[in-house]
Amino acid sequence: MKLLLVDDQNVVRESLAKALRDEPDVTLVVEAESAREALSQKNRQPFDVVVIELSLADRCGTELIRQLKSFGETRVLVLSTFRDEFRVGEAMRAGADGYLSKRCRMKELVDAIRTVAKGRTAVSPDVSAAMVRALQRRDAARGDVLASLSERERQVLRLLAMGSSAKEVAAHLAISVKTVETHRARLCAKVATHSVADLTRLAVRAGLIDI
Repeated sequence: MKLLLVDDQNVVRESLAKALRDEPDVTLVVEAESAREALSQKNRQPFDVVVIELSLADRCGTELIRQLKSFGETRVLVLSTFRDEFRVGEAMRAGADGYLSKRCRMKELVDAIRTVAKGRTAVSPDVSAAMVRALQRRDAARGDVLASLSERERQVLRLLAMGSSAKEVAAHLAISVKTVETHRARLCAKVATHSVADLTRLAVRAGLIDI
């Protein structure tokens, strides 16, 4: 695995890098002490997993997660001092593939890196409760969103969730493609997602489609 460690606490980052370089399946460990440096390193070469601290001097950690995920196949594991549900929820919504607190042991970190590299999610036990609360709050907020949808938004949501393209939705509802795209953007903004899977789950909850 090729790893990128992003942490502005030098002693922490350097200690982690030294330990990870001894792992038999780790071929490269690159360090970055800022979000700017992390993005610069990512532009130079691909990494299997990027391990980041949310608290960075030059940029919000969740913003960095979004930027890293925009590269495509990048896997992001948060290793942070923060364990509250707000930051855990924000990080996961931004696209983090895992979240560990810095109270974890080195073996837990190594196992989590391997888990994330395989495309699965890794969350340390002392973070999981905060993650559950964050998801519950999100679901409750989405329930409020369902009640506020207009009839047209429900029609668009249903068709999109069924797999129709914007052009197909426009033809079915006799509206323009631009109008469909506007409705889709509003739906995504209301539920804080760009994921079709999330929109599909929302449609199921609203009783608009069956699975």
